[in-house]
Amino acid sequence: MKKLDELPAGSRVAIAEDEALIAEELKLRLTRMGLFVSGVAATGQAAMQLAESTRPSLMLMDIRLRGELDGIDAAMEIVQRWQIPIVFLTAHSDDATIERARRVGPYGFLIKPVGDRELRATVTMALHRAALEHRLRESEERFATTLASIGDGVIATDDQGRITFMNAVAEDITRWPRADGVDRDAAYVIRLVDAVTKLPMADPIRRALNEDGVVTLGEHAVLVRRDGSEIPVDDSAAPIRTASGEVRGAVMVFRDITEQQRARQQLRDAEARLLEAERLESIGRLAGGVAHDINNMMMVTLGYADLALEDRDLDPDLRSYIEQIKDSSGRAANVCRQLLAYSRRQILRTEAIDVNAVVSNMEPMLKRMLGEDIKFHLALDAGLRHCLADASQLERVILNLCLNARDAMPDGGQLSITTANAELDAALTPSIPELQPGKYVAIAVSDTGAGIDPSIQQRVFEPFFTTKAVGKGTGLGLATCYGIVRQSNGYITVYSEPGEGSTFKVYLPEAPNEPMAVPSGAGQLPTGRETVLVVEDEDGVREIVRLTLQGLGYEVLQAADGPEALRQAEQHGGAIDLLLTDAIMPVMTGRQLWENLRHARSTLRVVFMSGYTEDRILRQGIEHESMPFLLKPFGRSDLARKVREVLDHPR
Repeated sequence: MKKLDELPAGSRVAIAEDEALIAEELKLRLTRMGLFVSGVAATGQAAMQLAESTRPSLMLMDIRLRGELDGIDAAMEIVQRWQIPIVFLTAHSDDATIERARRVGPYGFLIKPVGDRELRATVTMALHRAALEHRLRESEERFATTLASIGDGVIATDDQGRITFMNAVAEDITRWPRADGVDRDAAYVIRLVDAVTKLPMADPIRRALNEDGVVTLGEHAVLVRRDGSEIPVDDSAAPIRTASGEVRGAVMVFRDITEQQRARQQLRDAEARLLEAERLESIGRLAGGVAHDINNMMMVTLGYADLALEDRDLDPDLRSYIEQIKDSSGRAANVCRQLLAYSRRQILRTEAIDVNAVVSNMEPMLKRMLGEDIKFHLALDAGLRHCLADASQLERVILNLCLNARDAMPDGGQLSITTANAELDAALTPSIPELQPGKYVAIAVSDTGAGIDPSIQQRVFEPFFTTKAVGKGTGLGLATCYGIVRQSNGYITVYSEPGEGSTFKVYLPEAPNEPMAVPSGAGQLPTGRETVLVVEDEDGVREIVRLTLQGLGYEVLQAADGPEALRQAEQHGGAIDLLLTDAIMPVMTGRQLWENLRHARSTLRVVFMSGYTEDRILRQGIEHESMPFLLKPFGRSDLARKVREVLDHPR
């Protein structure tokens, strides 16, 4: 009597695999199993030549091979010409490809990476099936011991479809003990239904007996086990013939494919998330580009409005008109800032932040904003770690989330803010691949409002998407939160059910350092008499900056680009105290201009300004070195304070 895992004598296996390392590994493992590997081929044509010259007992064939013939076409030729059994190797294939491969009548499929157990079981089964088709088994005992060594479920029947053999795996999958299953009709033990329609499927054993050929199941086969539970299965059935070709029964091999289906679903989910991320990124690029152009226009509008309002003799009605222009322009500029936040193209000044302190400081303001009909509750973790974020932008995220929650509770309710430490690993975040494993600070904002319909939950972070009535919201609040959190290397999620409220949870990375105090600007509008070189390629922006600085008492030199600025500096006989330059300009960047000027003027100070706030600035080294920076559009007071700050406190 042969051992359980003994292979047919003289078995030879050929390998068709275009990845050299995988082929070599398979060869080594098959050799360790006691098999002789007759050769390795890397293309479909080479596989046919190898099959013809060595006539192996079995060929392991990669579905996707280089060359004019892929693995399926080559296998079809090999089976037709030399009747050599095929076991397909695949890493991932679409349903159409798998269906085409099944037409070859393979003896099995091995999913890469192939485990030792799967390799041994599949190869053993394939070789034994090949031996069965060439000669009758010497005895029922030998037949049983061979099938018992297979890792998949195996059921054998007589020519009437009554079960004569079940291995242990078949017992486990069907929940039918061998003693109860043997002598029963196979269709009674193997009850198959379609996963979609729930209608009974044709008995594969009966089909194999009637059609006298190998039968495989479709994609949606579900096995109804003895206890009534259901599992997805994949199987194949083939007739058992005597040496004279007489059909004596059938053998069915099947496996539980729950994990495979789960893996396929996870792949589909990952693909859907990737498409969603790409779509949001495209919207972000568009938003960032639009915001940059509008920023320059708003810079000019706000600047001239500020200058006009400086006139003390201005007609009151005209002053009111200009103030309306300034107010509307300010709101437009704020929309631009929200778009830049969503598109992750704003400059963040990240530092170690005490989230509990931020939330506590905001509590009085939030209570006033929410009103008396909404109960406000804080649950702050006393041991909360510090997170790495921009303090002002974090306040903005919390405020927007609370405003969104308030609007979801027009008849009152409860709003809760909770904080907690979170340590996430890859196993805990399979559905959020963008969230890197590590230590985080979690902030949850929960409401008892109307909730969000599942059909629109994936869109709530899109800019301008809103469920509010016309004129009741811009649709930028949650989009701004999304952009700020993602730019901070964090993630924001939403969980909601209609009528059950919503919870938005923000994950921000833990900070390695203690929090730092953030200085705040206040006091009188500062002036000066120093000389400032203004370099800006937008004529309107350059002119309003010049007029503003001159109105503050400064002497101003101006240039439209880097080369002109170098000429101005060379021709100017006196000192130049400050360079105020656009960061991104044609011919020469602001950083390059400053470095050129410092050769002759080593004490020259600099302030960069730009409407671009994405990686282009970071690549110029501005943000990395925490250089003084003004984001367009900026007002008269912002300009005055920044210039005075840099002149009075050189780096």
